[in-house]
Amino acid sequence: MTALDRNLWPGLCRRLTLMKWLALCVMVGALSSGSLQAEDSSDCVTAPILLPLLGGEGDAPLIPVTINGKRAAMYVSPSFDSIYVRNAQGITFADRDEPTTVIINGTYKEQASRSRIDELVLDETPLKNVDVIRLDTPSAQVVDGRPVVGVLGRTALSSRAVLVDIPERQFAYLDFSDKEACKGTIDKFLGKESHSAEMEDDFTVHIRIGTRKKRVSLDPDLTYTTFPSFWMSSLKDNLQVLDSQKKFTHYDSFMSVGQAAQVRDLFMGGAPIRDEKVLFQDEVEIGSLGLPFFADKIIIWSLGRNRLYFVQPAHIKPMPKGQSLHFFATHSGSVAVRDGHGNVR
Repeated sequence: MTALDRNLWPGLCRRLTLMKWLALCVMVGALSSGSLQAEDSSDCVTAPILLPLLGGEGDAPLIPVTINGKRAAMYVSPSFDSIYVRNAQGITFADRDEPTTVIINGTYKEQASRSRIDELVLDETPLKNVDVIRLDTPSAQVVDGRPVVGVLGRTALSSRAVLVDIPERQFAYLDFSDKEACKGTIDKFLGKESHSAEMEDDFTVHIRIGTRKKRVSLDPDLTYTTFPSFWMSSLKDNLQVLDSQKKFTHYDSFMSVGQAAQVRDLFMGGAPIRDEKVLFQDEVEIGSLGLPFFADKIIIWSLGRNRLYFVQPAHIKPMPKGQSLHFFATHSGSVAVRDGHGNVR
């Protein structure tokens, strides 16, 4: 059991504040189908933690937190197995003299050490003695006046249903009642136009491209949706290459080279995922749905039910301009890669 499991979930059963009830009722009223009225839904689902998403367009999901009494911000991404942090402006994490290594994209290794946060506060819920992994490279990122110090990974996102709503800038932990009268609430919560897909214990889901099935992870921290380059040959009938030049991407100091393409006939949970632009990268071992997949959808995942739910709103209001903030800072560009004969490849 992680520190988050021990300390967070008992606190989630506390009584909700009036404003949180009102905010949840607005959310339920906006999303629920006609067969599930808002007043019924509020008896079946509560949001013990309800937070705004910080930043703006092009930023990975970021939530406000308090670390040892200091205001900060953290990313949210189930592609990370644990809680990762970096020293930032005025916030440092003690080295417990337990070195470890983080592997990015299954290839690049970054040095890290184990550490602990004395008190991490999400919304009004204090979490004590939270175990984290501290990367050696410090963070210089700031959002809405808060230093960005880390990312909440799967250990923080597994015990309850989680809502990530980038169009409406909302993040929430959701509790769905097991009462008989509430059966199926989560399946109806996002409305009649929503879809769902089976989700594995490692937060991967299955997609279909043409006639081929593939397994992908969920990673809103990625600037692009990425697939392994070795998938290209089997998917060639469903690809439109967008640029003859290779595209390189820096993840911190690690560089990956790839090829951009638009994928046709991509489906998840029976729903078409249209106009998905993908970067096929050489060093990637598994496909990942990046920020563009999340940016125009309301998404709920529930590891307890092994389901991912999603809906694309009919109308999306403009977002403020962001800073292209990601936990693994990415910088991209194009380059012509030539072989020994001088041919571009």
